[in-house]
Amino acid sequence: MMHLFNRKWLFIFFILIPSLSLATGLPPEHEAKRLLLAVQHSIDNQQWSKAELQLKAIAELEVPLAEKFHYMHGQVLFHQSEYALAQKSLEIYVLQAGEEGEFYIQSLEMITEAEEKKNVVEPKASTNTVDLKLEKGKDGYLESLKALYLTDSSTEALVLRINSLLSTHPYQGSRVKQKGAKKGAKYSINVTGNELQIQEKKYDKDGAPTLLVSKMDMYGVDPFVKFGCDYDRYICWLYHPVNQYDRWILVDRDKNAAKELSEAMARLIRLLQGGK
Repeated sequence: MMHLFNRKWLFIFFILIPSLSLATGLPPEHEAKRLLLAVQHSIDNQQWSKAELQLKAIAELEVPLAEKFHYMHGQVLFHQSEYALAQKSLEIYVLQAGEEGEFYIQSLEMITEAEEKKNVVEPKASTNTVDLKLEKGKDGYLESLKALYLTDSSTEALVLRINSLLSTHPYQGSRVKQKGAKKGAKYSINVTGNELQIQEKKYDKDGAPTLLVSKMDMYGVDPFVKFGCDYDRYICWLYHPVNQYDRWILVDRDKNAAKELSEAMARLIRLLQGGK
């Protein structure tokens, strides 16, 4: 009887092995850290395809992506000859981690090397160059974002890109930007159904934060989001898509970032309205 009991549990154990190897019972934030360690092991062994799958698994956990994630993703993309995307991922790491980042120097060196290889492999005359610039009537931008953020969802890719731009270009109202400074304003967005949620954290002169959350249904909203900049005050902004004379979201003075942010936000609004 005991022998049959043991065989029964042994049979159940072997049935469960495949499912246990696919995922753990850890909460998402701990699973993400476990997978980051696994990615590092794969990179150390030059298993680039395996590392890519592990990075995608992290992205699917829907937790905030660690700074190191973008560095690792840049490494993987670089060794897969995706030099333009590797450069963009490494740039995200540099902007988020700053000069104090553990891989700051390595990232700068790899960005330079990716730029050189990109120019050799993908000359400017080529029509297949991967670029993260918006092209009206084309899906190249969205496809680039989905590859960069390892997702099949256009909406998720845009949300991740917008939040990345917002986190790397926070408004501080000064020429020199300080990482982690408690001043100015910081923003992040989220999407539920066809509703856009904006989280705004403003700091007073003493560094005390005030958190405001607003929600906006996208039906009937103008899908064209304009932007403006004041170079003397080190600020750019998006105009509100409903109250078009009101400053909606504030960012650091960077015209290129503000332009991409406005166009990405417009693209997201059109997607939430059921368009393309």
